[in-house]
Formats: sequence, C-alpha cells, structure tokens
Amino acid sequence: TAAKDLPRGSYSLTVTTAAGTSAALKLYADDLPQLTALPKEPLSAAVNAWGVLKDIGQRDDYRFIAKKGHTVVLDAAVRSIASKAATPQLEVFSSKGARLAFSRGLDSGTDPFIAFTAPEDGTYTARMSETTLDGSADHIYRLTLGAVPFIVGWWPLTLPPDSEAELRLVGYNLPAQTVKLKTASTGAVTLPAELASLRRRSVMPPTVGTANEVLETEPNDSLAQAQKLTLPASVNGLLHGQETDADLYSFQAKAGERWIMETTAAQLSSPVDTKLEVLHADTGKPVEQLRLRAMRDSWNNFRSVDANNPDIRLEYWREMDLNDYVYLSGDVMRIFRNPRGPDAGFLFYNINGKRVAYFGTTAAGHALEEPAYIVQPLKAGEEPVPNGLPVFSIPYANDDEGTRALGRDSRIDFTAPATGRYVVRVTDSRGWVGERFAYRLQLRAAQPDFSVALEGGNAAVNAGSSKGFSLRATRVDAYEGAITVRVQSLPKGWHASSPVVIEPGQLLATGSLTAEAGAEMDFSRLKILASAEVAGKTVSKEVQGFGKPTLAAKAKFVPQLEPSVAGKPVARSGAEPAVITLVAGESVPAFIRVERQGEEGLLNFDVHNLPFGVIVDNIGLNGVQVRAKETEREITLSAAKWVPEQERLIHAAVASARSEQASDGLATSYPVLLRVVKKSAVVMK
Repeated sequence: TAAKDLPRGSYSLTVTTAAGTSAALKLYADDLPQLTALPKEPLSAAVNAWGVLKDIGQRDDYRFIAKKGHTVVLDAAVRSIASKAATPQLEVFSSKGARLAFSRGLDSGTDPFIAFTAPEDGTYTARMSETTLDGSADHIYRLTLGAVPFIVGWWPLTLPPDSEAELRLVGYNLPAQTVKLKTASTGAVTLPAELASLRRRSVMPPTVGTANEVLETEPNDSLAQAQKLTLPASVNGLLHGQETDADLYSFQAKAGERWIMETTAAQLSSPVDTKLEVLHADTGKPVEQLRLRAMRDSWNNFRSVDANNPDIRLEYWREMDLNDYVYLSGDVMRIFRNPRGPDAGFLFYNINGKRVAYFGTTAAGHALEEPAYIVQPLKAGEEPVPNGLPVFSIPYANDDEGTRALGRDSRIDFTAPATGRYVVRVTDSRGWVGERFAYRLQLRAAQPDFSVALEGGNAAVNAGSSKGFSLRATRVDAYEGAITVRVQSLPKGWHASSPVVIEPGQLLATGSLTAEAGAEMDFSRLKILASAEVAGKTVSKEVQGFGKPTLAAKAKFVPQLEPSVAGKPVARSGAEPAVITLVAGESVPAFIRVERQGEEGLLNFDVHNLPFGVIVDNIGLNGVQVRAKETEREITLSAAKWVPEQERLIHAAVASARSEQASDGLATSYPVLLRVVKKSAVVMK
C-alpha cells in the first residue's frame, strides 16, 4: 500500500528473512491511473499504460481523444526501465490512418517522446512497437499519455550566486513559462515544490555559477554583432530561432595569455552538440594554432575503426616510434605503445579505452586504407622546406573535447598569438537548433593542476604474496609534469612500491602491496602523498589510501620477478627490492618465476610500471606465459635509446584482459628496482 503523498519515482523492494535478503524488485510510483491491458474505449484522461511486446511484430494501439490545439504528451519509458526492447518506436495516427508523428527518442539514445498538438477535434491512435519487430516477455514498456505538464528543458543552465534570477521553462502544458528563483552562493539550485513536481526526464537542475555570469544577447550572429565579454566570463546561450544559429562573442586578450574555453551542455542534459572556433575579429578567419608537417606517409591497413578504438594497425609501422603524432583526416592521435608482435597494432593514448585526440581535434572513425601521416608540430605560420608531403593547418577549434572528460561538450586551450580582439563562435556541430539547445560557455584563465586516485583498495592480500594497485592521474589544463607518489607508515609486515612516479604526460603508474604472514592490520597511520612541481612550486596532495586491506589465506601460486645472473634467476634476500640494470638502447634478461603452491596450470603474465620506452620484447604470439607445471620463464627487457636515466620499481602481474597496464586487484610479484643508465656511464665504471 502506497501513501497518498508518496513522491513519483522508482523504489527498490526486497524481502528479508532469516535465510537472507531477496533480489530487489523495482516498483514505480505515479499519481496517474495505471493500465495493464489495452483499453477498449478511447482514453479521455491521462494514464500510465504498461505493456509487453511479447509477440514477433506486435504493435500496441491506444486510442485517445484530443481537442484542436491541445497538446497531448506521449512519454515512453523503455530503455530507462531496463526493457529488452532495444529500438522502440512511438507513432501517432489520425482516425483515417495517416501518420502524424513519429519518434524513436527525444534525443540520441533516449526513449521515444512526442508532444502531439491535435490539428482538429477527434480520436487519434498512439502505437508502440519495436523497430526490429522482435518480441519477448521482457520487451516491456510504460507509456504516459495525456495532457500532463511536462518539462523538457530550461534556460539558463547556470544562474548568478546570491541573487533572485528568472528561469525560462521549455515544455508543454506548463502553468507558467518563467519562474523566479533565489540562488545560494554555490551548488545546485533548489527548485520550488510546484516546479520540482512537474514531470520531466533527466533534465538536471540549474547550478549556481562562480564566474561572471551573463546571458546571451541576440542578435550576435555576425562579426559586427559579436557580443562583447570581459574575461573571465561565463555566458549562457541558446541556439534557437533560425534554421541555423551561430552565437559570436568577442574578447580582448594580450599576447601569450592562455585562456580555457569550454562548454557545458550535454553534461546538463541539453541536446546541443557544441562546436567552438576562435576567429580573428577583423577578418573572421580562423586563428591558426599550429601546423603539422607530414614526415612519413602510411594508411590504416587492417580494418576500419570507430572513434573510440585505440588499437590501429598502420602500414610501415617499423618507421614509427613512441610519442609520434599520427594524422588521419583531421584526427590527431599519439602512439603510446608499438606493436608487440606480428599480429598486433599500435596502441594509441587513451583514457578508459577511448582514444585521445590532440591539438583540439576530435576523435573520429577511420576507414580501411584511409591515408595516415606521421606529423611533426610546427609553429603557426611556419613554412617548412617542402618534402613532397602535405602540411596541415590546425586552427583553434573543437567539436568534442579530446580526452572525452566533457562528453560531447567542447574545449579549446587558447594562447593569444598577439595582443588584440578575438571572437569565439559557438554552433551545433550538426547545424541543429531548438528551444532546448541551451549551453554555458566559460572563458577562464588556465590553472594547471593535478590529482591522483588510488585504485585497488580494500584488497584481500594472500599471506606471503602481493596484490597490485594503480595510481591514476587527472591532469588539469594540460599539466604535463612528473608526479611522485610516496607510501608512508605502513603497518608492520606490509610492504608497498614507493616511490611510484607517474611520468611526464602519462596518466597511470602501478605498484604492488605485499603482506607477510602475521602482518599487523592497523592502517590508521598510513599516509600516501602525491607531489609535483606546478608553476615553479612544489604541490603536495594526500591520496586516499588502501582502505581496509584484509589478510587472506596462503596463495596457490606466488609470482616473482628476478634478475638473471649467468642465465639463472637470482632470488631476493630481505625486504629490499632486487636490482636490474638496463642500458638505454640495449636489452637485459630477467626471469618470471612462479612458486607453485597448488596451482599447476598455465599462467599468463606481463611486466607493469616499466618506464616509458622500455618493453618486454620477447612476448611472442601468446604473450608471456609460464606453461603448466613449469616454474619459470626468461624474458628480455629492452629500452629505446632516448629513455632517460632513472630508477623505477617494476613488478610482474598476472595478465589482464584490460587494454592498459593497470595492476589493481591482480596478483603481482614483489617489486624490483629497474635502474636505467646511459651507455657512457657503464663504460666509465
């Protein structure tokens, strides 16, 4: 039984008995009548209709009465209620069978929605179906149908702090088009009860802005009409009112000043897919950021790839090296790892498996045999000596931010080439407009910074063995410096890789956490600090620790990474890590050895936390394997000539299906100190 004042929404219901707790059942509360069968008579009032597209090709029809000029909202919930109907569609037909409205989603990837304004008094039909004609008992849906108030958006997306502001509502059957709100100093805006109770989808509440919040003033569609901004600034705009709309804003900047320009739109449920461009205020021509000179040509030689795929095979791959930039049809990527065998491709820099795009370009899909070029960055306007290959001009422009941190929203890192006035232009990348196409454009001074998160906390570490952890950096405003992480004051009997260095420009470093038998469990004194040089100052930040590790039973196998002396592995003695010395530009043998304590099967390994430019170069087609019932495998570590001198803790880890070398949660070896030296230093000794 539901209380009369129970708010609309979804609720999870479980049953708890002495035997435990059941799986959760999701219930939906609503103040409309609930239908569970197709009505025989036309609907004259708002309802929630629940249905199942059980049969192949099934179509469920709901007749409803509407008066001329009145708007009936048809809001389908399908994907949002975990239905197996992958491609739902909603249609409205006249009494004569003419289709008057159609929807497969309010926006890309969402459920169907139609706001139907009746052209005349009469009876109409709403039809729910599956585009692919599939059906099953799990093809459920809920259709809200009626002249109910419904919000689909509002503007502006951010409001000034500590003020009374006006919010313009976008929707249907609304009691008012605007509402007055009082804002706090920060945070989300608290909506009045009468507004919060209105039906809406995932439209997020407006937030309180912290910058100089201004509203777009139309007309601002041309250079002469560009709205003047005083930086820093935050402007709330709307792409609406014409078949196409472009919003232009002008600002003054001094030579060498660095400004971050970024939009917030898709992040706040706006349908606009923003594109940003910086133009010269006098000519309207794009401001050139840099040029890319092609040094070698190639092509995608294995298969087409989508915009996310970081694994691409290129022709002439032996002529390419780590950190090379690759240009494919306006998409600039960077090589993170060379092919690791005859049946492998390049791994490009990526975040969470999504390829990173550089210099403000946008990651895109690429066809088989599409031309590719290894490119060298040049200054804007620089004219290189011709080499028979093209030179690409890269303007200050962006569609989707290159690291995907902003989703479909845009970001430009702009350095003024000269003192003067510039214009930033905002458009929708598809040329679309609409009354819901709201965005916030922020222009702020660059503030390089970083943060580090530890992954792999609360690990169950087997006594006498190790588990991996990962340290993932978030780099703010293109901060590229090295970040050093130190683990301090571990309980007695515990050992961890320390220090761990996240190399310049890199996002990930890993370590291993080892527990001795009988190790103490008081982690209250543990402290993990990340430090780096930012703008000439040492900045230190505390990193959330290992949580509450537990001491598990003895492992069935314990991997070890060990130096090779005279072709034999040398075991570590004591708590100090063993040392492997590697000369830059050369190779050194080492061993992965397994102490089997019940596990006799084949084991796959990799070596993690190697310095950038150092690889295991004898992995073969199947990777690094210790075969069933065997206890060791010799490997070879090789370093590129340019790898700088350094000392770095590395470890062997059970191979993971992940595309990056994260160690969190994996069984690992005790760390080994890899010492990279230059050849001249070895000769002198």
